[in-house]
Amino acid sequence: MAKATKLKLWGVITIIFVGINGYLLLKNNDVIPKSYYIGDMQYAVSGVHTKELDKEGILATSNEMRLAAPVQAIDKVLVKRGDAVTMQQELASYKSDAVEQERKRLEIERKAYETELTELEQILSALERESSSARPSTATDSTTIGDSNIWNLNLSLELGIEQNTPTAEGKAMIRRHIAEIERQLDITDSLLTQLISYQTLATPVDGIVGDIQQDGDTITFVIYPSSKSVATYIDETQWQRVEAGQRAEIIVRAGEEDESTVEGIVTEKQAIPAKESMWYQELLKYEKVDPAKTLYEVQIQPTDLLADYPYGEKVAVTITTDEVFSSFKVHSDWIIHYEVPDIGNTHIYTLGYDGRTRLTPVDVAFTKLGQVDAPVEEVIPEEEMPEEKITEEETEKVPAIQTVDFGTEKEEDIDEELYDVTVFTGLLDENTILLDGTARNIYAPTFRPYPLQTYKWEKVGEVTWRDIVKFIAQP
Repeated sequence: MAKATKLKLWGVITIIFVGINGYLLLKNNDVIPKSYYIGDMQYAVSGVHTKELDKEGILATSNEMRLAAPVQAIDKVLVKRGDAVTMQQELASYKSDAVEQERKRLEIERKAYETELTELEQILSALERESSSARPSTATDSTTIGDSNIWNLNLSLELGIEQNTPTAEGKAMIRRHIAEIERQLDITDSLLTQLISYQTLATPVDGIVGDIQQDGDTITFVIYPSSKSVATYIDETQWQRVEAGQRAEIIVRAGEEDESTVEGIVTEKQAIPAKESMWYQELLKYEKVDPAKTLYEVQIQPTDLLADYPYGEKVAVTITTDEVFSSFKVHSDWIIHYEVPDIGNTHIYTLGYDGRTRLTPVDVAFTKLGQVDAPVEEVIPEEEMPEEKITEEETEKVPAIQTVDFGTEKEEDIDEELYDVTVFTGLLDENTILLDGTARNIYAPTFRPYPLQTYKWEKVGEVTWRDIVKFIAQP
């Protein structure tokens, strides 16, 4: 009986002991560490990563010019549609008795441009002061900016700037209008000089006579400058990604013997549908535009004149919509979404110097489709690079591991499956080991039955039998 009582007492003590230890171990939601096998992993290698938008485009005019004159003042038209013209070449001659009247008209037009330029510069100056104040306005309001007794411009109607336009975008639009007015002033000055000196209407630039239009009492010469631009068309979603100043690549006659590739810059994106554009109608002929969609025109200025190609030539355009420096890339499902106060909610598992897992906060830049290569060590075939020809400097440059490939897919890889790849930034050291998104306990130990890298015998150097005996014999 006493023995049974003693056993019960020890049983109760054991249960209490186990319970107390369990409580101490698991209190405050503590997690029992586990050991994890490291399977999918890659090294963190920083670089410049981009996201692109591929479109079809067409060679169009750059800053199309329109030179108008009264029909009654013109004595003779000296060019026809399609003619190539050079700077200061005569387009038409004036009647001698109409020169003075045309001079007065051009001077009135020039004064109007000067007035408009002054008004726009005052509005831009007011916006600059507003945006630099302690409580900047978030929108451009044409009903409250400036003195209505001085500024007779209606921003909403004449410049297309709505009252809810962000201030930064409104300033950019005003600057573009200022640049256009300054260009028109230069053209008017050139016309006045030609009129006074030679009594002719002349072109201020090299180019092509795109059209000669007569509307009522006015004749208009449309000049396409020699410096071509590229017009492409984007939908509402793509419109949010494209901005002026973004880099672009233009390929003319892709895949043909005379293929040409030039760089370019996005100079403008339209905020109104593009169906009235002549270049939109031209691109429709290539069946690369869906006429049922609402599309917006984007102008890209090439770094080359592209003089060897005609207007209306179809081109391939790649616009770089995102570019992130010192960034990393992984398969998207490696990014962990877990909210941590004051730190963020996007993280990635990494392997610390002690072989334990960590959850490192990162900032996601963007995702894109890419091909994920297996993160294995790359071996250089001996027949391609004989050992005796490899210098020490070359050996150090041999890549130790492959990561996600963001480059253009090789022709044989086109049919392979693409995955969502995420580009991110964070406080990561180069060659930090990144782990896949499998749920893990933090600071849990890891193991792997073989090294992350395989050492090559040629990297060890010369080892003799004496070195081996010495190594085995050491305590």
